[in-house]
Amino acid sequence: MSNRDGLKRVVVLRSDDSFGGEPDTIYGHSQGKRKKKSRKKQSKLLSPTEKMVFGMAKRLDKATADYRERHSSSNKKKKNGWIRDYPKNLSKALSKAGGMKLF
Repeated sequence: MSNRDGLKRVVVLRSDDSFGGEPDTIYGHSQGKRKKKSRKKQSKLLSPTEKMVFGMAKRLDKATADYRERHSSSNKKKKNGWIRDYPKNLSKALSKAGGMKLF
């Protein structure tokens, strides 16, 4: 929590009235309540299934991003290039995403 100078926090006291205002923490953590880290509410039996589904979603996201990039470059190179290069672009995007099957 402290850096090499032993400094934990820097607090500036600003106030317009004689009573004083709230302190502003510039560096470090404030003295307020710390939030508890929330746990994921999920049964242990569903954990492997969730990992598989989430991994598949990430691979699909990667494949669609790669396809969009190839689609736009094909369109810039040739007239109606996206339709001419569709099979090649789709197969390359899916193979780079881990060889996913369509269905």
